[in-house]
Amino acid sequence: MDPACIGDVLDDVRRVARATGTEAIAEPLVAGWQARIDAVTQRAARARHQPRVLHLEWSDPPMCGGHWVPEMVEMAGGINCFGDRASGSFTLEWADVVASEPDVIVLMPCGFNVERALQDVPGLAAKEGWGSLPAVQNARVYAIDAGAYTSRSGPRLVMGLEMLAELVSGH
Repeated sequence: MDPACIGDVLDDVRRVARATGTEAIAEPLVAGWQARIDAVTQRAARARHQPRVLHLEWSDPPMCGGHWVPEMVEMAGGINCFGDRASGSFTLEWADVVASEPDVIVLMPCGFNVERALQDVPGLAAKEGWGSLPAVQNARVYAIDAGAYTSRSGPRLVMGLEMLAELVSGH
């Protein structure tokens, strides 16, 4: 199992269920997760605006989210400032971050919780250009529990997607 996108995670659940003879238990769960994913993507498709989203898996050096995170942002109705389904996580130059003018910033340090994400804020706020970012000016900078909702492959990625959709939509 080495999922690269949300669909791969669901497929892995099915694969484990087949190997353990628990398909009858797993399939309704997977169908429910898929229905929730579909609900998010359908709402996002109706949105009038797609904000530019900076997802930071790390702040020093700054790194954008990888694996399924760019896909989650797109499914939630956002436009990735950096990364896509194929690129994985990579280091960003701070000047490029400022030039990307994100409408939404999501701090999601890989494998860590909200408290750890909040520890990155002073360092980011001290960087040149932080205060000029649209997300900062419009109070659309968020910290999430990446360890629970974006870093690990599993069913909680669906809840992470739902959370991202709320953050991206501004509701």
